[in-house]
Amino acid sequence: MGVIKQGILGGFSGKVGGLVGTSWKGIAVVKTLPQSVANPKTAGQVNQRAKFSNVVLLATVILSMIIKPLWDRFAQRMSGYNAFCSANVALFTNTYPSVPANFVLSSGKMASTAINAVTAVNGTKGVVISWLNDADEGYKLGTDEAYVLVFNHTQETIALMDGVGSRESLTITAYFADNMATSDILSCYLAFRRSDGTIVSMTGYKNKVVTSS
Repeated sequence: MGVIKQGILGGFSGKVGGLVGTSWKGIAVVKTLPQSVANPKTAGQVNQRAKFSNVVLLATVILSMIIKPLWDRFAQRMSGYNAFCSANVALFTNTYPSVPANFVLSSGKMASTAINAVTAVNGTKGVVISWLNDADEGYKLGTDEAYVLVFNHTQETIALMDGVGSRESLTITAYFADNMATSDILSCYLAFRRSDGTIVSMTGYKNKVVTSS
């Protein structure tokens, strides 16, 4: 039985009819119970579940290195994890984004910084991401922390940065677990965060084909 604590328009706990009352981060939340579905395996439902499973798998892997610093502080009435998944789920018909340029690594009031160059060579694990010095443009500072993520669409793997670089360093390297191969297709993403965590940038993007040398 549910308990209505603050009148019919107030918060409540437990179950009342088709509603369930709970709270999250001090916010009263009302959820509806799922309706009976005659065919839970329609093409649309299967496709949506696949998208959700794919984006959740990625989010779990990059949670501590990407999502927490770039999303947690700025998510509204949800966790940074959920905000990241919501922003990107439509792209994940496969393991990695179907439209790479639309993937959102970070979304904030600081403008994006364009990736100037990507170095990725056959037989190596490190992808070097470089950008031009754009410190002091708008909200950008030389001490902003750099974050990168690289998808290898050919091998279906990801590379994450080794530590955190700064904007003024003009370069940061991300590493795959295994060596890249010639003609592997990469999608590279770059974002920045103010060193005190108060501002994050939009996402910079560049694609790259791994070279033989």
